[in-house]
Amino acid sequence: MGDARAWGNRARIFSAALVAATVIVVAGCAPEPVVEPTPTPTVTEAEPVDTSTLRTMIDAPASTPELVLGEPATAIADETAVLVSYDSGGTNVTGVLRTPPGDGPRPAVVAVHGSVDPADYEPGGDLIAEQRALLEAGYTVLAVDMRGYAGSDPADTSSLAIDPNFGWTTYLDWGMALDVVNALRMLRSGEVEGVDPERVGLVGHSLGGLLAIDAAVIAPGAADLVIALSAPTSDLGGLIQQYIDSGEADELFTGSAAPPEDPQYWQDVSPITFFDRATEPLLLIHGGADDTTLPEWSEQTAEAWRATGNESEAIIIDGADHGLSPNRSEVANIVVEAFDSVLTPGL
Repeated sequence: MGDARAWGNRARIFSAALVAATVIVVAGCAPEPVVEPTPTPTVTEAEPVDTSTLRTMIDAPASTPELVLGEPATAIADETAVLVSYDSGGTNVTGVLRTPPGDGPRPAVVAVHGSVDPADYEPGGDLIAEQRALLEAGYTVLAVDMRGYAGSDPADTSSLAIDPNFGWTTYLDWGMALDVVNALRMLRSGEVEGVDPERVGLVGHSLGGLLAIDAAVIAPGAADLVIALSAPTSDLGGLIQQYIDSGEADELFTGSAAPPEDPQYWQDVSPITFFDRATEPLLLIHGGADDTTLPEWSEQTAEAWRATGNESEAIIIDGADHGLSPNRSEVANIVVEAFDSVLTPGL
């Protein structure tokens, strides 16, 4: 278990990171309103990609979409904020590009929100503490709106749907992981003004943590460091099998899709299956009092990540809940220090 108090010193030599994922708790993130809804730009639709599993996305040809700039967005610090959109395998995805004052090129981080009530979500929302801290440290931030949120196209409602009694249904449209991958590829392309394509990071919370891990195995090297906050288990197959064996799966899943009882399917949507593809260091940060996603899941993911020869660490924050309260400011500082150690060493 990592010690958060010692992180400030360890970050100077840190080159590791971790990630975790789960299916039953991805809907447990609290929304943080940021900007008023504003019309977002649209992009030309490309050829669709089979996003039914991680394996199908791994096998799909890679492409780098164009980032389309739209109307100004409301800033959360003293940055320039712009609504953006891009094509992701035939799906229109929106977000907010936040650029701090000063000259580039500068490092950039993709921020991936968790599952919140789509009716309350605002463009570029969630991870506000981390976004502000990164902006103040001189990072550009691309905050992505997942499918079904803000101006992005709807999620695939024929996907598995879960209702963990948070007040809304979450569709497990694995294409959201492709949206994260494509956001990273755009920052890597050198076509985003002011961004250094050699210094790109990724951070996600809850469902966003799962998607961050997914992105790391779909497109190894797309990020230089991946950070997952309050992430679920990375072994979805093992978890779902427990639910199926106990007869509780029907209570978890809702909507038109029943949970596939095909072990190969769950293996193909579990990122742990593909950990040997990953190249990035992985940092997991989890609240010790999180009863939505269990902190031991992050520890297990870190261990599995290290078993493939990659670097990883899990930091457990004593007393913190799923939203990392009351330690969110401390977590935001850890996030910045970790990215500094990898993306701006010696600066």
